[in-house]
Amino acid sequence: MSLIEPRRCLRPTDDSWPLLLREIPDPPEVLEISGRLEALAAPCVAIVGTRRATHRGLAVARGLGLQAALHGWTVVSGFALGIDAAAHSGALEGGGGTVAVMATGIDLTYPRRHGDLRRRLELTGCCLTEHPPGTPPLRHHFPRRNRLIAGLVRGVIVVEAPVRSGAMITARLAADFNREVMAVPGPVDLETSRGCHRLLRDGAALIESWSDVVEALGDAHRESDPARLLSSPPAGSPAGWILDRIDLAGVRRDELRGLWPGTEETWQQGLLALETAGLILRLPGGRLARRLWSA
Repeated sequence: MSLIEPRRCLRPTDDSWPLLLREIPDPPEVLEISGRLEALAAPCVAIVGTRRATHRGLAVARGLGLQAALHGWTVVSGFALGIDAAAHSGALEGGGGTVAVMATGIDLTYPRRHGDLRRRLELTGCCLTEHPPGTPPLRHHFPRRNRLIAGLVRGVIVVEAPVRSGAMITARLAADFNREVMAVPGPVDLETSRGCHRLLRDGAALIESWSDVVEALGDAHRESDPARLLSSPPAGSPAGWILDRIDLAGVRRDELRGLWPGTEETWQQGLLALETAGLILRLPGGRLARRLWSA
């Protein structure tokens, strides 16, 4: 399935070439890119995991993606079903950029059901690949894709992964590249927790909340003008506007709604994004409060 222009071909000598890719062994000779190159200029963090994710894992990945976007990070992932797609979606809901590293040619969308996700992603982020147009999703391309994910970022967060999985390959490569490796713990009786628990035993940073990511990587938060936030809706991010104004104790929903300068539709979209990501609670008395993510 052919998709969105414009496309660009980057080489290591180009000014827009991602600097961190210069540090890895066996760097790509070329990158085919569709979408907005600006996403590659921001600090990048990878959020990866299994295609067969639990509802909890999807909520965690989506919440981390949203938090990353709100704090100025570009989210990098592999565009696969499950954790990858949830991470990309969370970043978009947070109004940020996200980068999909593909194992196919840039003119193909795999899996095909991600056509709409790709269209939304390329409005603020980009898709990239080292393969020429027309390249199908062959099995041996995926480990090479994983090396690009690890090479583009300052750190890799594994949300859910079996011991033998592409996400674990990405984590091992990240360690080889001197990137930070982070993992989210999970229930001990789930196969998709075993990879994360092995990483934690091997010294990966434990991620229980976004503050743990900040401790591991620092904070790339983009400073915003409070007056501007109150006078006009932030582009694409009603979720970010709402989350910035609530705390663990809770804020009255009606009061917050009265401050929102956008439409009722965008307000509801923001609430839905935050609830889907497991980042807010509805409390008695019509209050909204923060929480980290769904259990």
